[in-house]
Amino acid sequence: MDREFEGQIVAVTGAASGIGLETVKEFTQSGAKVVALDINGRRLEKLTAEVSKDGFNIVPMGLDITSENDVASCFAAIKEKFGRLDVLVNSAGIITFVKMDKLDSVTWDKVVNINMRGTFFCSREAAAIMKEQKSGAIINISAGAAKTGGINPSASYIASKGGINSLTFHFAAQLAPFGVRVNAICPGPIDTPMMDAQVSLPGIKGDGKSSVVKSVPLGLGYPEDIAYGVMFLASNVRARYITGEILDINGGLFMD
Repeated sequence: MDREFEGQIVAVTGAASGIGLETVKEFTQSGAKVVALDINGRRLEKLTAEVSKDGFNIVPMGLDITSENDVASCFAAIKEKFGRLDVLVNSAGIITFVKMDKLDSVTWDKVVNINMRGTFFCSREAAAIMKEQKSGAIINISAGAAKTGGINPSASYIASKGGINSLTFHFAAQLAPFGVRVNAICPGPIDTPMMDAQVSLPGIKGDGKSSVVKSVPLGLGYPEDIAYGVMFLASNVRARYITGEILDINGGLFMD
C-alpha cells in the first residue's frame, strides 16, 4: 500500500458521501490523518464507524460551510489540534435541476452559497494555515458542466461550478509564492446520489442512466476515479509542478 501521505493532515468537505467519502478512504489508506467535514452528523457517524472497522482513524467534525464563522472556527480548531494542514479537498456541493424560467432567488442562493461561497471560505481559512507553513495543496471538485454549460443542471449549479474554476485560478496565482498549489477536477458522469437524482428527472431523454453511460466513451465513472485524481493533485511528488490546473476526469465525454 502506498503510504505517501503518512503523517499528513488532510481536510475533506462533503466527506460523508459520494466523492468525498471515497476521498477520505483513499487518504486514510495512504497514511494521512483525515479531518472529515460534513453537515450531516448521522452520515459522519456511519463513515467514522466504517473507516474505524478497517483499522484506520479519522477525525469527524460537523461543519456548515456556508457559515463564515463556523468555517473560521473549524479551521482554527484544526490548526490548534494538529499545528498544520497539508491538504484541503473541497468536495461538498449540491445540484438542482430547476429550469431557468422557474429558478427563484432562494434556490439560486442555496446552491451558490454551498458550492461557491463554501469553497471560498474553506480555501481562505486553509490558505492562512498553509501560507504560514509555506506548503500545502488545495483541490476543488468542480464539474464538467462548468465547461459545457450542461443540459439538465440549473443555472445556479453551472454558475457556481464555473465560479469554482475561476477561484482555482485566483488562489493558484495568489498562493504560489508561498509554496501552496491549487487545482480543480471536473468530473464527468459519476455513479453517485447526485447522478441518480439527475437521471430520474421528468423529461430525461432515453432510459435514464443507461443513456448517460452510452454517451460516454469510457462508460460510467465511479467516486474512486475522482479520488485517485485528487490523490495525484495532492501529491508533492507527482504533482509538484502543477497549479492552476482544471483536470477533466470524464471518460472522454468532453475533450479539450
